[in-house]
Amino acid sequence: MSMSVTITAPSVKHILLDSLVVMKIVKHVDSELHAGISEVSGDACAGVLTGLVFLDDSRLEITNCFPTVRNEPVIDDDANAAAQYEEQKQQEMLDMLRKFRTMNIDYEIVGFYQSHQFGAGFSHDLVESMFDYQAMGPENVVLIYDPIKTRQGQLSLRAWRLSTAALDLASKNDWRPELVKAAGLTYQNMFEELPIIIKSSYLNNVLMSELALSKSYSSEKYSTRHFDLGSKKSLEKSVRAMMANVDELNKSIQSLTKYTIDKQRHDNMVFSMTQKRQQENEARAARGDPPLPMDDIKRQKAPQLQTRNGLLDELLASFDTNALADFSKTVTSENITKLFIAEAVAEEKVQGSKDRTLSSVSSTR
Repeated sequence: MSMSVTITAPSVKHILLDSLVVMKIVKHVDSELHAGISEVSGDACAGVLTGLVFLDDSRLEITNCFPTVRNEPVIDDDANAAAQYEEQKQQEMLDMLRKFRTMNIDYEIVGFYQSHQFGAGFSHDLVESMFDYQAMGPENVVLIYDPIKTRQGQLSLRAWRLSTAALDLASKNDWRPELVKAAGLTYQNMFEELPIIIKSSYLNNVLMSELALSKSYSSEKYSTRHFDLGSKKSLEKSVRAMMANVDELNKSIQSLTKYTIDKQRHDNMVFSMTQKRQQENEARAARGDPPLPMDDIKRQKAPQLQTRNGLLDELLASFDTNALADFSKTVTSENITKLFIAEAVAEEKVQGSKDRTLSSVSSTR
């Protein structure tokens, strides 16, 4: 991922998302979930977003999308087969963009989308993909779709992009604690979220209005799903994922504490050796002898943080935990509200049935 790129601050402040894109993303994810493809391959549903950038009003308009081909397992670690399959994927993507251009559809790539349960799933691969897309265009974003929350009655689509500081570190592929601290980077400012406005056509708005006013349209048939309280499994999964992330963070804290102690010890040793060498050189200069070099002191090996990607995994785990906590908080508050509404509706139905029973008894008398 390390490459020299010119980091430019993005100017887009909000996203105008076409309703067609929303429907295509939902259909793509649901079809793969029902078919069990995600469980077999282990990859998240992903696709490419196309649209236009309007710099005048700082708007990114996403007008279309299409799914990307899933990675096929490589047998016996065949590097040639993996390279051929990657080339085939790129060719299929270019063919789709060429068809968009022929059909007079917006064919400019403005990002990609992925589905993650509970709105979490920020990994090293996702950061690499975000860096590649933002290196192509600073206005590119990633849409994270949560199928669990959507099935519970609330559409969950959030747009993210790497901040300028995170993009700079990703270009260097160096996430050492010193550089992360110097950049002022935390899990809270590593990603930037953009507000999304979903746009529908006028004909679609007229159709929805006619359905709402139509007498044949029965809303009672679909009203019970909004009072669904069966989110125990999803809440349990999110809490278990949070526990796993917290365990990883505890291990990382131990490694970081050891690294900090070793770094302080190393710095103190280098400082004392430098002071001692300077005193020796002053004494040698007074005697007319040549000074001793400092190269052996500079070659003292500094301690290394015992993690694979520096602080990147810790930042991602913290952000992932924050996303899971937001999901749990939202689901819990919504369930409490639904519970009170369900109790009120049940009491009203019971009271109405009692009144009808009393009235029927009085009429028979």
